[in-house]
Amino acid sequence: MNGKYAIVLKSPMGPKKGYISLSKLNNSIEGSLDCLGKKHLFSGTISETGRLSLKGILHSPLGEEPFLILGTLQENVMTASFKRRNESYEILGLRIEE
Repeated sequence: MNGKYAIVLKSPMGPKKGYISLSKLNNSIEGSLDCLGKKHLFSGTISETGRLSLKGILHSPLGEEPFLILGTLQENVMTASFKRRNESYEILGLRIEE
């Protein structure tokens, strides 16, 4: 589960490529979302079955706003949804580094 994942965020403006880095300690997890030229830190939890819940702050030219990532990690694959305000986008990822 620890490692770096190459991701695609499916947005209304087309797919956006980026990375999610994860570091797990027991049931806690922290890391960063690198997308759109910025690094956004997050923390959260992961269950023994791979369900994850991550919360962080999105930094944009319009200011800062909270985001939530809910999904699953199975082997080397991440499937999740990225939520901010009333919007939700699909994230698909594949682990590329330990």
